[in-house]
Amino acid sequence: MSTPKQSVESGPWGRSPFVIGRGYRVRRDFLSLRDTFVAGEELTCDSEAYSRYDGYIGYFFKQAGTTKLRSWDITEGGNLEVWKDLFEEV
Repeated sequence: MSTPKQSVESGPWGRSPFVIGRGYRVRRDFLSLRDTFVAGEELTCDSEAYSRYDGYIGYFFKQAGTTKLRSWDITEGGNLEVWKDLFEEV
């Protein structure tokens, strides 16, 4: 019997749309709080963090060929479903 693929993991701040170590492609150009994303970029989910003080959840990605850690932040309680418009799993 095989185990079904889990599409989300949970952190202490709630469910995550990303799985650490999995690849994601940027669907469209967009600006985030600390980064700029361009359609077609392929990223690997590296980690996530929560800042209770700032009220943000940060999702961090690595990109092949660079050492810079990429970041997408969303406010605590924000509509996390927007990730589907910005990223797709590869």
